[in-house]
Amino acid sequence: MALSAQTKHEISEYLESLIPRVIESANKLTLKEIINKKNPLVREMFYDNPEEFITFFVMERVERSFVTLMGKIIENIVEILVQSQGGEIIGTKKDWEPYDLKCILPDGKEYWLEIKSITGQNNSNQNSINKYRDVAVKEGKEFRLCIYYPTKSNIKSNNKADYILIGEEFWSFVGGDIATESYIFNLIRNIARDFSFTTLVRTRTEELLEEYIRDSKLG
Repeated sequence: MALSAQTKHEISEYLESLIPRVIESANKLTLKEIINKKNPLVREMFYDNPEEFITFFVMERVERSFVTLMGKIIENIVEILVQSQGGEIIGTKKDWEPYDLKCILPDGKEYWLEIKSITGQNNSNQNSINKYRDVAVKEGKEFRLCIYYPTKSNIKSNNKADYILIGEEFWSFVGGDIATESYIFNLIRNIARDFSFTTLVRTRTEELLEEYIRDSKLG
């Protein structure tokens, strides 16, 4: 089932909200937070270069904000896709813990999903994954480990368990259409088309550096 115009519009809005939210997060980073709450050894490392010191933490804030927000947006998009194919979301996020989503798909089965970006980060968490799967099975539910970004290593895996869905297989599962992955990834590729992360980091660094110099003079 192809994605409807309404579904595409909702997904586009979620993705378009990413950059403004990253900018907002960077602008909320304060000089006080950098100086008082950051590792003092890092401060010593940049003792003679406050600009580098501030840049370091602005870059950190931007990177963390982007990754965290992207993860949340992907989860929201999955919810939209499940509902677009006639599925049902069960409860709210607090009801899903420790899973990322619980839903019923048109096949009538209830699925408990763990959603990750790549397989690499799951190796160290395999015990948790096994535990989540065991609990779901005991409750009579279907467990799926969902990897939304395909890499060469996980695509070529010949020993993939049936409960693991990777890339196109995952997106088709939640979207009900084989073209879902292609559509989502094309939108993602356009997110930062007219935006510069370098400019954001430089601009926020300059603002905080001016504040630092001003406070140093007053002190």
